[in-house]
Order: sequence, then C-alpha cells, then structure tokens
Amino acid sequence: MIDGGALTIALSKMAKLFIQAARLAPSVICARCHPKQKSKITEYLQKFSKKRVACIGDGGNDVGMIQAANLGIGIMGKEGNQAALSSDFSIAEFK
Repeated sequence: MIDGGALTIALSKMAKLFIQAARLAPSVICARCHPKQKSKITEYLQKFSKKRVACIGDGGNDVGMIQAANLGIGIMGKEGNQAALSSDFSIAEFK
C-alpha cells in the first residue's frame, strides 16, 4: 500500500524500480492518490511487467485507472456510477 505523497516520489525518481517491486505483490493498493497517479501506475504495471492488469474502483476518480486497465471493474455505490459506467464489468457491491 502506498499513499499519494510517497507515490509522487516513487514515480518521478524510480518508476521502474517501484514497478519491479510492486509486480512481486499479489495486489497493489493505491490509497489517497490523484486520478492521474492511479492511471499511471496501471500503465507502468502493463509496460514494465508485460502482464494483464485488472483495476477495481468505485468513484469518478477511478475512471482513468479503470479505462487504462486491461480489465476494468466498477463498483456502483455511494460515490455515484461513473466507475461502473466506464468499466468493462460492474458490480453492485464489493465483498
């Protein structure tokens, strides 16, 4: 898990090293990040790992990330339906 401030430093100074470490994890969680950071992480994971990437989001700030992913999953919820409408698949709730 990484927050927006730490992610800014990681992406600007050591993006490839960060992605090499992130791809070893079973999942990557980006909390309190800007929408552009989320989509950039998605793009870098695809580029440097050469693997398919699935992204899950529930709000408008997740749309870029969902659209950049190979598989986008939107959750309908309190923040509206922007994520669900822009995704490949949508679900009513996350369990």
